[in-house]
Amino acid sequence: MFEINAKKVDFEKDNLLIKRKINLDTNLDCFILISTNDENFWDLLLNNILDFVIDKISKKNAYGDFSIALESVNSFIKTWELDSENELKMDVIISVLNDNNYIFSNIWKSSSHLINQNNEVIELTNKEENRKEFNYVSSGELKNHDIIVSSTKRLLSYLSKSDLLDGLVLSEDIKIFNKNIKNILLSELLEENILVSSMKYISSSEEKKETKLDIIKDNLMKSLDNKLSKTIIWYALVLKDKLNSQSKTIINVVFVVWITISIIFLYSVLSTVVWITSQNEEKELATNNIISAKSFLKIAADNIANPETFELNIENAKNLLDEIEKEQIFLNDVAKINDDINILKKQFNKIEIFKENPENIFYDDIIEKPVKIVKNNLKPYIISEKSIVWPIIPNTKAKNYTFNSLEDNESFVDATFIWDNMYLLTNLSKVVRFTKNWYFSYMDVSGQKTWEKASEISSYAQNIYLLWTDDNQIYKHPLSGNVFRAWNTYLKDDDLTQIWDILSVAVDWGFYILKKDLSIIKFFSNPYRIEKLVINKLPKNYDLEKADSVIDLKARVDLNYVYMLMNNKIWVFQPNTINYKNTKSLTYIWQIEWDKNEIKDFFVNHDWELLILNNNWIYKITFEISDDRLFIR
Repeated sequence: MFEINAKKVDFEKDNLLIKRKINLDTNLDCFILISTNDENFWDLLLNNILDFVIDKISKKNAYGDFSIALESVNSFIKTWELDSENELKMDVIISVLNDNNYIFSNIWKSSSHLINQNNEVIELTNKEENRKEFNYVSSGELKNHDIIVSSTKRLLSYLSKSDLLDGLVLSEDIKIFNKNIKNILLSELLEENILVSSMKYISSSEEKKETKLDIIKDNLMKSLDNKLSKTIIWYALVLKDKLNSQSKTIINVVFVVWITISIIFLYSVLSTVVWITSQNEEKELATNNIISAKSFLKIAADNIANPETFELNIENAKNLLDEIEKEQIFLNDVAKINDDINILKKQFNKIEIFKENPENIFYDDIIEKPVKIVKNNLKPYIISEKSIVWPIIPNTKAKNYTFNSLEDNESFVDATFIWDNMYLLTNLSKVVRFTKNWYFSYMDVSGQKTWEKASEISSYAQNIYLLWTDDNQIYKHPLSGNVFRAWNTYLKDDDLTQIWDILSVAVDWGFYILKKDLSIIKFFSNPYRIEKLVINKLPKNYDLEKADSVIDLKARVDLNYVYMLMNNKIWVFQPNTINYKNTKSLTYIWQIEWDKNEIKDFFVNHDWELLILNNNWIYKITFEISDDRLFIR
């Protein structure tokens, strides 16, 4: 264990001061002090140090790992100096405490000093002040109550060893000690701001002694220092005086009773003391865990572009929060940090959240149980389980057209357009036509008694396409007059072995086919070929979170992006080319999530504008994509 305190000595100079403490493992901690004149450099330097330290340093081989990490940091510094037009000035000291083994290295004028148990001040750093690389790694074992004083400047240039010892004599509290050093430095005329860090090592044996014996003793004294205890003692003394005149038998009986009462009382007091001690220890541990979790969260936030570092620190923070939750304390703090974690994870996974805004409500008179939103000739339609709502005009109540011939257990599940007529698919695998004259009718298919089972309906030219998920086949039905001709299968039998568990299909002169493993292939009918698409830059949350999640893939010939509804989020992908015949890959761009609302369906008016349907309204959002990032306007 160690006590640590850092102070900034601010002389209002131009140099920037940065300090960080990172917990890498149990009793493995890293400390970083930086002073630099380049405001663009410090953030990159710190992030690189954090990346290399977290990635490379292990408890088993901390010294060797530390040396390797410093080589990577040196490489970064050299590259920066070559690219920089200005002379780079920096003072850096990086130290690692592995149990009681102190390992460190420094650059330029930074320094480290040891104050041992004999009150000797030993300078640990090399006095050479022109090194711009971490050339040396030093290490040594700390003894109980040894103090390490580190600074971004060579302290002994401004203070004497006596000054340091005087600060220690005034108080052994490391915070007060460090404050004394700061006060002495403030009396000097320094050319730069200085960062001073003091660390006191305390052996684990002493730590246990202090946390157990001292705390229990203090709590016991507090428990006895109350009116009830004092009253019991007073009555005991009075009783003693009265018993002196009584017979021996009475005295013995009273003595036994009194001893029994005292034992019960003492047991109660000790139980309370132990409980209070335990609670205090739990709270102290939980407090430290919260501080550490916030520290991990800060590192994660600084390394969103570095997946390994980000995930490691998020996991470390979550583990600490789980430990706190088990004790059922500081639950509000835990909830707040978990909220922050969720926000960071959304940023990491490229999720843009939009919230309800009355100005963007396109239509708010939604009928019961809406399932789809479709559009034709600039006119949106809402498809419910039993009816169609149209025309959808803002601030105007639409008409509700109900198909009364539907069976009790029958409902609409999907819809598409051929010219001015809408064709609806029911859950019983029937096709219903809704004409421009607002007339419903079941459609026949020549040469078939019934339609094949289907979960989705799409159209292109004068053909409808039905997706039958049971046999993973796409069926084409050309329109001939008022009937559809019998099916033609699109996928060859030989290909069905690799095209299985189809979830959704989208058409843009070819067929995008989304499979259950969330891979995407593209099928072309003329000439016949199947292209397995590479999906680039996928986030960690590219996974089907729940089985009942609505999944729908959308593409059109007039769109430059491919859209998908999954896990109540709209995913945006960019094909590698605008030429549909040459599609080889999709690149993940971003996700759009509707805060606290379930997305039933969406329609792409055009790239950068969506109509989103939920149980209450249609919401119109606009967005832009710049530098592979999506922004909601």
